[in-house]
Amino acid sequence: MEKTKTRYKDFIMQYLTAMDPNQVITTEQVARYVAGRLLQETVMVKKAVNVNMARLEKEGQIMRLTKGVYCRKVKTAFGYYTPDKETLFCKQLLRNENEVIGYETGLSELNRIGLVSQMPKKRCIATNLHKKRIPKGMQIEIRKPPIMVNADNFRYLQILDVIRELDMAPVDTAKPVDVVRAVAQEFALETDQLILMARKYYGQKTLVRTIDIMLEGNYEAARG
Repeated sequence: MEKTKTRYKDFIMQYLTAMDPNQVITTEQVARYVAGRLLQETVMVKKAVNVNMARLEKEGQIMRLTKGVYCRKVKTAFGYYTPDKETLFCKQLLRNENEVIGYETGLSELNRIGLVSQMPKKRCIATNLHKKRIPKGMQIEIRKPPIMVNADNFRYLQILDVIRELDMAPVDTAKPVDVVRAVAQEFALETDQLILMARKYYGQKTLVRTIDIMLEGNYEAARG
């Protein structure tokens, strides 16, 4: 029995030390890894993994971000280094391992691409995990995306959110349309696909605006 407990801890430490310190670690991921090493079903090792993760937190080797979510603490010559909790939480909303599940949107995205100079108080994320509770003190806003986000559509949804919010945001760049087109070109977005998604998942105003911008029409006419 003692040998089994040791193996659990050893396998968990193997997984943790292989992870980038700036990577979010979930007990679900750890349990899948341990189960694979022990040739067992994930459900059979979950309880033991949770117990061991809690012990490692008490020992100061990992830091708990929220329920079932941790990050590594890395020992340096100057003490322990721990990544920024807020940044790690955002990563969890944007990706599930290698799967894209969210994208930045709202005022923080408009600021990031240069449409507004105003620095927002909160970072806004549209994510499939839109029901997730935000830990107290984190300056993050979560939104429900128009459709389930994946690697194929997140850039399209992101630019369509930008187009939708052009009138509502304090845009202060001289040529906002040029910025939007440049971003669309940077990510090689197809105009037909962008217009199709605007028609299916956004309002009429956003559709008209998208057609006008992407087909190089007059932006002011679209605003009317």
